[in-house]
Amino acid sequence: MTVSSPTEFLRVGRISALNMYPVYHHLELVGGPEFVFTDGLPTTLNRAVTNGDLDVSAMSSIAYARHAAELELVPVACISATGAVDSILVFSRAPLEDIRSVAVTPHSATSVALLRVLLGPGPLFGPLTTSPREALRDYDAVLLIADEALSGGRNPFTDYVFDLGELWRARTGLPMVFAVWAARADLAPAQREILGDFRQLLTDAQEYYLRDPESVVRAAAERFPFPPEFIAAYFRRLGYGFGADERAGLNEFLRLAREAGQLGHVPEPLAA
Repeated sequence: MTVSSPTEFLRVGRISALNMYPVYHHLELVGGPEFVFTDGLPTTLNRAVTNGDLDVSAMSSIAYARHAAELELVPVACISATGAVDSILVFSRAPLEDIRSVAVTPHSATSVALLRVLLGPGPLFGPLTTSPREALRDYDAVLLIADEALSGGRNPFTDYVFDLGELWRARTGLPMVFAVWAARADLAPAQREILGDFRQLLTDAQEYYLRDPESVVRAAAERFPFPPEFIAAYFRRLGYGFGADERAGLNEFLRLAREAGQLGHVPEPLAA
């Protein structure tokens, strides 16, 4: 059942990880009372949008595709990488071709689907319910995302570490779109007007970051447990625009996810 919200404001999901900070930094600076933010990790925000508890959010690209009939894309921004991303990592006791089991993070739907695309149908996936080191007693590898993966990448605890963005680029030559922005299709007219303003703010946020990345890095270093030079290098790996290359990458990912049994129906291809 759709949960209607008051029409004088827009309930916006905010990914509580470093990767989206360049966008949210600007939104926080300029957003007015018409935007009410809720923090969470991707899978939590995915559910909140599809349940009607949020009106718009950055959400896992696979989750958007699974619910495309009840959502509308906000096609001006995404989270992508054109190679190694540093924050979506597999920590493994075995070489990639020898992985037979993986404990997967419960926090990212796209990363799990992407790992299945990359590894094929053979390896067993189980939920990561303990610490990564404990899970490695029972699994060959663990999949971590966001700040937990960044911390693990700085201090690896396995012999092998694989970056899913790098593996995707090697396989397809395309950017990997990890998250898109999507809104509920049943917004009230007043909310739809606010969504138009929000769409412009997403575009403005990208331009603000490109004009003055240093100030965004400094602000991020005050919030997250990483030094400024590390944050700056990490941000350079990420893209926030949603151009022709990103659309092609998303189309290819959804096609392969469908072949891998991770998606029942592929939405209409996005125009490049």
